[in-house]
Amino acid sequence: MPDSNGRILVVEDDPKLAGMMVDLLLAEDYEVDGPYTSVSDGMAALAMHMPDGAVVDLHRHSRSESLLKDDLEAYAIPFLEGEDSGAQDLQQRLLPWLRHMRH
Repeated sequence: MPDSNGRILVVEDDPKLAGMMVDLLLAEDYEVDGPYTSVSDGMAALAMHMPDGAVVDLHRHSRSESLLKDDLEAYAIPFLEGEDSGAQDLQQRLLPWLRHMRH
């Protein structure tokens, strides 16, 4: 996808929210890597293709989640952390974050 705004790694364990994220990202002309439902799958994807940004929203928190976030920080990859506030909040937070990433 050569005309995309960049590649965004999506790690989300809620299928409904994951679908919404993917739709929003595609509508904003981003290439989507994922969605991945586990930290281990997200870390494997990160190792294979460095993204331009990431969205990490796991409702089943684990200690390995911080390892993924640490890796993203170590590689200076901006990421948006999800919150347990639902789909409406996701859209209100994701779109401004994407616009900020482009500048």
